[in-house]
Formats: sequence, C-alpha cells, structure tokens
Amino acid sequence: MSSPSNNAVADIGILANGHRPNDDGSTVNEPEIIITSRRDVYGSMAHGTDLCGNCCFGDIADGSTTSPALPPIVGLRISGVGNVPLPISDEHAGKIKSRITNEEKGEKISSKIQNPLPISDHHVSEIKKRAISEEEGSGEVYEIDGSKIKTLNPMWNESLGNLLDTVAYKLGVNPGHLSARPKKIMYMEKGGCINRRRDDEEDGNVLGSLIIQLPSQFTGGELTIYNSSVEDDKDEESFKFTLGAGEEATYSCHFACHFSDCEYEMAKLRSGSRLLLCYSLRYKEVDPMPTAGLITETISPLTCSLGGLPPADRIVVIPLEKEYRIHSLANSGINALSRAHRQKAEALKAAGTDWELRIVNAKLEHTCGYYGFEDCNNNSSVIEIYDEFGKCVTEEMSWLTKAVDFDCVAHDGMMLAAHDEDGDECVSNWGACKSESRTYYDDRKKIYEATFLVSYDPAFEMELKCLGGCEEVAEVSEMVVNAQDYDLLDRVLGVIDSKEKSKFDVKSCHILLQMMLASTKNAQSLVVLVNKVLGGLSSSEEPDELLYNVIIDAVDKLGHAELRESIEQLFAEVKRKEHKDICFFLRRMDFAFKLNKRIEEGDPNYLEAAINDLNEHGHGRAVLDSAAVVNSIVNMISHHKRQRHGLSSVVQASLTFLHNVPLTSKSLPLLMDRTHLLKHLLDQKMFGSLQTPLAEFVADFIRGLRLVIKHSTDCNALETKLKGDGKHIYVQAAAFLIKYGTQNDWDGFGEQIIKKKSIFSALIEAIISDDVDGKRLLRDILNKCLLRIFISYTNSDWIRGQKFEPRNATLHVQKVLELCPSVARIVDKDKRLPLHHAAASSVQSFNASFEVVMKVFNAYKPAASIRDPITKLYPFQLAASNRNYKASFSLLLETPNLVSSAINGTKGRGRKRKRVRKSST
Repeated sequence: MSSPSNNAVADIGILANGHRPNDDGSTVNEPEIIITSRRDVYGSMAHGTDLCGNCCFGDIADGSTTSPALPPIVGLRISGVGNVPLPISDEHAGKIKSRITNEEKGEKISSKIQNPLPISDHHVSEIKKRAISEEEGSGEVYEIDGSKIKTLNPMWNESLGNLLDTVAYKLGVNPGHLSARPKKIMYMEKGGCINRRRDDEEDGNVLGSLIIQLPSQFTGGELTIYNSSVEDDKDEESFKFTLGAGEEATYSCHFACHFSDCEYEMAKLRSGSRLLLCYSLRYKEVDPMPTAGLITETISPLTCSLGGLPPADRIVVIPLEKEYRIHSLANSGINALSRAHRQKAEALKAAGTDWELRIVNAKLEHTCGYYGFEDCNNNSSVIEIYDEFGKCVTEEMSWLTKAVDFDCVAHDGMMLAAHDEDGDECVSNWGACKSESRTYYDDRKKIYEATFLVSYDPAFEMELKCLGGCEEVAEVSEMVVNAQDYDLLDRVLGVIDSKEKSKFDVKSCHILLQMMLASTKNAQSLVVLVNKVLGGLSSSEEPDELLYNVIIDAVDKLGHAELRESIEQLFAEVKRKEHKDICFFLRRMDFAFKLNKRIEEGDPNYLEAAINDLNEHGHGRAVLDSAAVVNSIVNMISHHKRQRHGLSSVVQASLTFLHNVPLTSKSLPLLMDRTHLLKHLLDQKMFGSLQTPLAEFVADFIRGLRLVIKHSTDCNALETKLKGDGKHIYVQAAAFLIKYGTQNDWDGFGEQIIKKKSIFSALIEAIISDDVDGKRLLRDILNKCLLRIFISYTNSDWIRGQKFEPRNATLHVQKVLELCPSVARIVDKDKRLPLHHAAASSVQSFNASFEVVMKVFNAYKPAASIRDPITKLYPFQLAASNRNYKASFSLLLETPNLVSSAINGTKGRGRKRKRVRKSST
C-alpha cells in the first residue's frame, strides 16, 4: 500500500467546510466534505472491532460462498403433516393449509400489519396497499409454531451451528454468545406477501431473527430489510435479498438474518411457493444488547474514515501478526481466520460495503547493521493473494503485489511496525521471526512471514494500480490513449501529483503528449494538461529524442512562455542529472539547440545550462556507448551549423569530458571513436586547429594501449580489429600520434607496440595497406618510434625461448623492412632518410645499436653516401658523433670513397669561415 499523501490535510484528516460564492457576493454553505487518511482508519480499527458489523445479511447456503453449506435434504417433519419433501409438493402444501386451524392457533398473516401509535404516514400507506391487495385476491402466508416442527437430518444442527458463526461475524457480535431457537415455519403460496413488519420478541435475550429458506420453487418474493434505527425516514437504509428466486432456490437453502429492531417485508410471489424456517437469535450478553442502532453507531467512525479517503489512498493493510498457511487459506478462505481476525475482516467489509477484501501472505527481510536501528533496511514482498473464497488471485491481481507497500509506522502513519517506549527495539507487527542469521560484517538478518488483510475500493482500481510505480502508470496511460479518456487522465494525474512512487515513464509521457497535441481541446486546457504531464515525469527518467521532439511540437503549438516553467523544472531536477552518461547531456544539448530557435531574447539559455550540467555532473563518468556519443555530436554539427558559437562550446565540453573519462582496459574502442570524432572535426574546418584536444588524445591513446597490452583477451580483440574492416581508424590514431605527439609520446608508443609481435605485425600491415599515406606514416613511425628502442630479453613473444643475442634486439626493425623494404629510401619532410635517423640516435637514451644502423643501411645502401640535410654530415659521421663507433667504422668500410669527400667538405667549410673572418676584419 502506498503511503498517504504528503498533503498535511490528507495526513491528519479534516472536515472541510465548503463555501461557494453566490452571484451577489454572499456565500452558500455546501455540504461538509470529510477528508480522512489511513491514519484515521487504523485509529478506528485500533479501538476494537467488537459490534462492528451489518444490521442484516443474506446469502446462499450451499458452500459456494464464504457462508457454510446447509444440507438441502433437511428431513423436515411437521406435526399433523408428516415428513415434508423439498421442494414442497402440492399435496403437502394442502396438508399444511389444512393444519392451520383455530384450535392449533395457526394464523393467516398476510393481512396483519403492525401499526405503531401514533400511526405514521408510512404505515397509513401500507394499510392502503393492504386493502388493495385484499380486493385483488392475494395469496396467503401460513405460519406453524416452531414447537410443531423437527429436522431429522443429523447433519442439520451441526451445519446450523457453523451458519450461526457466520451470522455472528456478519452482525458483528460474539459467536460464542449466539444461539438459535426455532420460532416458526412459514409457507407462502403464489400471490402471498408479507407487508412491512417487525417481529414481536418474547424476552429480552432475543437479538434478532434468522430466516432459512428451504429448497423451494418460486419467482418473485423479494425480501427487504429496513434499518429502522435511523431517526430520519429519508435516510433510512434498506437491503434487498432475492433468496435465489428462480432455479437457484430449488436445490439449495438460502438465509437472511437481522437485528430485532429492524423491519422487513416480502414482495408477492409471482409463481410457485416457498418454505421459510424462522429462528430466534438469542444472545447471552445483554448489557448492552446489540441492536442495529448500536452496530450502526459503533461502525460509523470506520465507515466515515474509509469513505473520506482520497482516491489514491483507498486501500488499507491490516496486519494479523501471524502467518496462515497457504493450504489453509486455499481450502477455507476467510473462514480460516481466527475469531479476532475474522472480526477485523468483517468490520472492513461492513464499513466499506463496496470494497473488496483480499488476504495476502507476505515476506519481510529485515537487515539491521552494526549501528542499530538507524542502520536498518526492510525488503518486503507479496507471496500470494487470496480472495474471501480461498481462490489464489496473485496472477490476475499482479498490480496489487506492487501497490501494497509494507511501510513502518515511522513512515506516513502505517501500523506495520512500531518502536517500544525506549526506542531501542523494533516491535514488529509481522509476528514471530521465522529465521535469523548474521553476516561477515555482523549485520543481523531476520526473516518474517505474515498474513495481512488488504481492503480496497474497486471503483478506484485505476488509481490504485498507479501506486505500483512507473510500469503500472504506463499501463493505465495506454488505456487513456486507446480510449481517449480525459476523465481517466485527470484521475491518473491526481495520483501522479500526490505519490512520489507513481510517475510517468518516458513512453507514457510521450504518448500522452501526442494524444493531447492531436486533440481539439482549447489551448488553455491543453496548457494545463501538458504542464502536468511534463511535471509528472519520473525524476529517474530522462526524455529520449522522441519525447524531446514532442515537447518541441508542444512549444510550437502552445508557446514557450506557457511551458517555460515545466521545461526549466525538467532541466533543473538534480536527481535526474546524477550519475548519467554523456549521451544524457548531449540529448539535452540537441534539444536546447532546437528550443533556442523558438525562444525570445532574455529567455533561459538551455544550451548553456546543459553544458554546465555536463561539466558539473559528468566529470569522471564512464562512457557506455562511445559510438552513440560520436554520432550525437556529428548529427548536432550537421543539423545546427548556423549556431556555430554554440557548437564550439558543445565540442569543447565534449572533448574535455572524453579526456577526463577514467581509462580501463576496455577503453580502446572509446579512443578509436574519439579518433573518428577528431577527424570529422578537422574536416569541418570550423573548430580551429584543435591542438590541445589532439595532444590530450595522444597521451590518452598511449595509456589506453598500455592497458590493452596487459590483457591477452584484449590483445586478441585488438589484433582482430587491425586485421578487419576497422583498421583504418587505428591507422588514423597512429597518424594523430605522429603529427601531434612529442618525443616522449613516440617513445612510449614504440615501447608498447613491440611488446606483442602479432599486434606489431598486424599494425604494420594495416599501415602499409593504406596506398595513399601508408608508407609515409610507416616511415615516420620507423624514424620516430622504432629506431630508438630495442627488444629486450623480457619480450619473449619475439624470441620464443631462444637465447637472447644483441641481434635479436632489432627484430622489430627487421620486420618493418621485411614487410616494406622501400620505406628505407623515403625521405621525410626534412629530406632525411631513415639511415640518418638511425645514425643520429642519442647514446644517452635509446641508443640505436650497430645492428639497427646496419639493417637500415642494408635495406638502402645508397643512403650511406647522402649527407644529412640537417647536420650536413654523412651517416658514418653521425654515428661517430653519437659514439656508435662500430656502426661508423662499418659504414666507412662500405663507402671508403666518402673519406676524401668528408675531408674536402670539412676543409671547404673551414676556408669559408676564414674568409668570413677576414671580411669582418
């Protein structure tokens, strides 16, 4: 059961006095409207349920209802008539009529009317009706005293005892004090009727009457019982019972009961005849003697409390503090309850005459932490739901399993748990604990299973369904749309407004707004409804693109000024923004772009608000779908090119967010999607050089690659990507690294890619496959990333158990030259060849070994004869200047003719310097 409304009026229960303004300015007092809360209901129940019942009751007694069965074969014997078969035959009917003689004090009662003095207008009317009936030749009703009848079926008295228990519960009295004494048997023939009357009781111990209609064949003859305890005849209550008129009465007994201060009448039988066995209901407790007036007065507070509940609160849960077994409830239904619990159930049924009663078995897991009650947690759930007859209705009433909320008394006045006076322990209305355990962290976990009475008003079932949460609200919303039922929509909105748990999800909000925008309702009504629906969106739900588009349509139709407050509230809700992915904020930005076109200057800047929210709430969040992020940004650029300033802000905020995403071993796909985004931004030529985002990307790319290399599973996935259709994006990432990275970045990249031979080979092959720029990129990777590093003895992937030798340190360079020998003859932007880079590597850091220089030289020997355009030195001179003497000597042996050229070149540079000095002198 959902908790009561947060509205203070509904919580405490008030008597609302309505004052309606008159046309002349005066006020007209309207009838008082009582508004109550569940607290009032529980307060009424807490005072006890004794004498909380009905003034009368009637039912079939064949076991098909909650009333017990009476045997249809009664074994009825009437003195002077003999055994009477049921339904009664014409022969035995004649015997009964002849049995009625003056000597035996039988009496025809169809003409008898008890007239109170002074006679009332009502009884004057009844006398006139009686006179007309006599003129029309009405049938007769015959009575035989109860002392003249016997019931020979030995099961009759036992069944009658069970029936008396039900009668006691229905009338709200103690079954242990109630007994029955045969009073008379009545035979009614066609046309017979009983005018309104009250039975004369022989002593003060008679509580009322029990009328058992034996199996009979008839039509008509409706029984009406009046609660005469009310003072005003206009407010008099009347209750009608057909007693199975027609085929139903032929084979089963029916019964009706009422208090002695009630009056009753029976309409004419249109056909057939009936036998009525009448008992006096005697009661041991006579101080006070229960009467219809006393019952009405006692149950009035509970009736008033139930009747005054707001629509969304018209469901109450009553704890029984024990568990009834499933088989017991299934076999007996409400009859399985103890006397005290049955009295509570009947009190609810009597007070809420149109309410439904269910019996619910539920489970509670109560976990109490180390710090006591303040660190407690309750998790409750419904196990099974039964109706009064014992039928399991859990499946068809699945909505009730979510609508029932077993809160404690500390929350909105429920009475399902309470604290003792000292406040140290929880006194549970769930009854005894079923099991208890302790966790490793010393948390105590207790399991409770208990039975509850759940009473609800089916007239407000739609409102109660909504208490189950967003899913149930969605179901009802679909009903609203399918039926175009705006009355039902108003009812749903009432629940949405008062219950935090009951809110619209995105789909419900979407379809409802669509329905309203397509309607012909006036604009003012639509504005109210649209604002209520938008305000009813759950704080855990964020509009998707479809809903945002419908909101844009609403703004176009109704105006931004009319919906501004709801849209601002939608953006401002903090809970909605917490722990959200960047896609959440990008959808808002796209919506803001569309909305900003439709608002006037001075109105809120929704785009700025969305960007600020991303910066504030999105920091450090992981990205769930990086491809969707990139697509969202690309689509925004495509659709909103005219809002260049806003796009620049979005791009800057998005790239900053992506840079701050925590890197994991699964981040390489995110980095590749960033590569795609950066490439697209550069192609647009509208966001500047993006120097800082690209430098940040390079650093992130190396860190992400380092994490991937550590995990074999991720390495296999990377190798598959490099060999597949998506390899071009990895090649682009490498190109960004070469163009925007630093020497530290290049060294780090080289270190990572040589750790796995398979990944290294796949990457080189992917680069070579690019016919346009592949070889140039490979040249730069070789020059900047590979010539300065070595394969060490820890890189077992390259050596595979072989003894490590110095020549193995250059296997990665050898692999490049094997896959693309021509790379050794391609000059870079400074006109330098790979041999120049190999010979010029610094010995203080990653010294390119003798093997590296010679492998590059052997790939393109003419390079040894080409001066370095930067230093103007030959490769053997560059190697010597970096203390790689072995490589220098080897290069010199391969090109001895370079010695004279180098000397001549040096002398020439010296003479030139002398001439310069002379001229300056």
